[in-house]
Amino acid sequence: MSEPMTRPPNFFRDARKNYYANRTGRDSDPRRTIPLNTSQWQKLRAQVLAQEPLCRDCHKRQIITPATDVDHISGDPSDNSLDNLQPLCHACHSRKTAADHGKRVATGCDIDGLPDHWKKSPATDRPRPAPNLLFNATCKGQDEND
Repeated sequence: MSEPMTRPPNFFRDARKNYYANRTGRDSDPRRTIPLNTSQWQKLRAQVLAQEPLCRDCHKRQIITPATDVDHISGDPSDNSLDNLQPLCHACHSRKTAADHGKRVATGCDIDGLPDHWKKSPATDRPRPAPNLLFNATCKGQDEND
């Protein structure tokens, strides 16, 4: 018969010792005064989203998008005043966070479908004519004399 497997003394206690030692990501910022997994943050987040349910950045661009994330405007996670919190959709929040960390981000397109951040030559950047919505066509079922 084989011997039962034995573990060293305090095996489980020692295994859990470093469980919370290396925090990463959003929770690793020592300036954060309210951890994101607490009920205090969830209540504050719900309050911000209830007061303004649409993404603030999308709304500035005349796009209606529900807000899913709450962002610190100043980038300081220790300032949890309502004046420093804004509702954003996940895409806008990711874009803002990347820009805050020094990454290059694109925010949208112009009328031609080109990214806003592309610089155009002054020689070709002239006012575009308004599209002509009136054209000479006859619809089926209409008399030409109407």
